[in-house]
Amino acid sequence: MRLKDVEQVYGNRISVHWRTFPLIPDQRSGRRATEKTGEGWQRAGVEEPRALFVTPAVGVELPASSVPALTVIKCAEQQGRESFQRLHERLFLAYFRDHLDIGRPDVLWTLAREIGLDVTRLQQDYAEGEAYEAALHDYAEGSAWFGVSAVPTVIFNEKLSLVGAVPQERYHAVIDWILAGEPGGILPVAADDKSEATATRPGSA
Repeated sequence: MRLKDVEQVYGNRISVHWRTFPLIPDQRSGRRATEKTGEGWQRAGVEEPRALFVTPAVGVELPASSVPALTVIKCAEQQGRESFQRLHERLFLAYFRDHLDIGRPDVLWTLAREIGLDVTRLQQDYAEGEAYEAALHDYAEGSAWFGVSAVPTVIFNEKLSLVGAVPQERYHAVIDWILAGEPGGILPVAADDKSEATATRPGSA
């Protein structure tokens, strides 16, 4: 939501590229929602009320892995930016609002069909394996180069990152600084007591 707002403000002066980062890169069968899960979603809903977080009941089954959904997202990207955006938004709602198991390919095909994507092509691209490798490459690069360990993490110009539920004004501050030629070489943001957001350069602690 916030990045979409940023894109509207800056238009073609910036380009937003999404990278996959599976929080569950392996298979963990039997995952179920707990009270802690609900508390985390409630906090996220307060931070971004437009995102439609619906707290899951304790015991609701959760996806065993996030890799299938992120692989399909990579496949959708091959059908164009609009297809990617539509599926990205639908997957978010499917998980956080509708509590669907987006770790299951049959659920993913249903969602893709629902929003009008070419499901036959998606299935073919999914089976070929290149999208899977691309998703894991994003994950490896994010972990090794930028030290990403949580989402959301926004990386600017391959130079620095802001982590967590960052106010939109901070995104504006960094973008304005970059567009101005990075005057002074000093980052225009700093973490405060009200946010877990941090600004880091690749490889820094």
